[in-house]
Amino acid sequence: MVREPFTRRFGTNQSRQSTHPKPESELNRRAFVQVLAAGLLVTVTEEPAFGQRRGRGRGSRGARNVAARLHINQDGTITVMTGKVEEGQGSRAQLTQAAAEELRVDVAKITLVMADTDLVPDDGITAGSRTTPSTVPAVRQGAAAARELLARHVAEQWKVDRAALDVNDGVVSDKTTKRTVSYAQLLKSSEIAESFQQDIPAEIPLVPEHQWIAMGTSVARPNLRDLVTGGHRYPSDIVRPGMLYGKVLRPPAYGATLESIDLSAAKAMKDVVVVREGTFVGFAAPTTFRAEQALKAAATTANWKTVSHPSSRDLFTHLRENAGRGRPSTRGSIGSALSGASKVHSASYKVAYVQDTPMEPRAATADWNDPILTVWAGIDYPHRIQGDLSRAFEIPAERVRFILPAMGAGY
Repeated sequence: MVREPFTRRFGTNQSRQSTHPKPESELNRRAFVQVLAAGLLVTVTEEPAFGQRRGRGRGSRGARNVAARLHINQDGTITVMTGKVEEGQGSRAQLTQAAAEELRVDVAKITLVMADTDLVPDDGITAGSRTTPSTVPAVRQGAAAARELLARHVAEQWKVDRAALDVNDGVVSDKTTKRTVSYAQLLKSSEIAESFQQDIPAEIPLVPEHQWIAMGTSVARPNLRDLVTGGHRYPSDIVRPGMLYGKVLRPPAYGATLESIDLSAAKAMKDVVVVREGTFVGFAAPTTFRAEQALKAAATTANWKTVSHPSSRDLFTHLRENAGRGRPSTRGSIGSALSGASKVHSASYKVAYVQDTPMEPRAATADWNDPILTVWAGIDYPHRIQGDLSRAFEIPAERVRFILPAMGAGY
C-alpha cells in the first residue's frame, strides 16, 4: 500500500507567538493547535418538511424552530442561510431558486450562505440526495413565512385584507389603489423585527406550481463565474497569516499500530514543530517541503505492528462472513422469506471491490485566535464536525467555528 501523507494546514495568531512553546518541545494535540494557530436578521421557524409537503416534518436538528434565516438588506437583496453543503451537486442553485420563488424576487437578488456554523442552521448531513426532498421544502417554508409576515404587516398598516395585496419582485402592492412598499422600506419598522420572533403557523401558503417563476427553470449556478475563472476558494486554497503546513505520519497498512519511533532528527530540524500523542505523530513547518522532510526523517525509524488481511482471492468470502458484524438486522430473516416464497431463483455475481475516495485534494486549515478556533475543511456535516472539535479540544462548541467554502466533489 502506498502511504500518501495527508496535508494539514494551520494558521497562527501572530500577536500570540511570543507566548507559544518552543518548536522543539513535545506537545499534545490541543497545544499543537495553539502553537500553530494563530441589515435585519429575519428568522422564521418551521421544522424540515418531507418531500414537498407543507406540514411540519420530523427529525429536525439544531434550533428546532428555525427553518431559514433571511437577511434582508437595505438595497432589497436577501441573504439566505443553510447548513447544507455544496459539493458539486448544484444545491446552491436549487436552494437559491427555492428562496427566490417564495419571496417573489429575482434569483439574482438572493445570496446563499452555506455551511458556516456561526451563521447557518443545522440542516443535517448532506448525503443520500436529501437536500432536494428535505431542505428545499424547509427553505421554501421559511421564505414563504417571511413573505406572509411582511404582507400581513402591510395589510394591518393599510387596514386592508391580505388578499387585497400582491407580492412581486420584493414589493408589496395594493391591487386596487396600486400603493406599494418594498421589503427594504419595511425594514424601517421596528415591528417587523418583533414579528419575526414568533413561530410561523403550522400551515403557510406556498406558491403553487402553476405560478412558479424561478423553480422548475434552468438557472445558472450563482457562483459559476468564480468556478470557471478559478476565483472560487476550496478548502485547499485557504491561507492564513503566519500559516504552518502539516504532515501526518500514516501507517503502512490498514490496522497497523505504531510501536516505536525516533523523533530526534525531526525535532532538531529548524522551524519544525513535532507533536506526538499516542500513535498520532504530526509535523509542521513554514512550507510543505520542510514538513515532508521532517516526516521522512522520522518515518524511516518507525516500527509498526501490522495485522493480516484477506487476499484478493478471499475478499468476497471475508466480506460476506463479516458484513454487518455487531449490528444485527432488524429487517426480518432472509431464510424465512426464501422458505415462504413460491419460487426461488438463486445466482451469484461478483464485481470489483469499490472503495470510496475523494475526488479532490484533501486539506484542513485551522486558525486559533484565542478564544475562537476556526476550521476550514471539506466535510458533509459542518455542525457534527463542530461538535467533534469541541470535544477534541475540550472547549465549548460556541468557541468553534467550522466553515466549508464548498467541496469539489469530496465524496
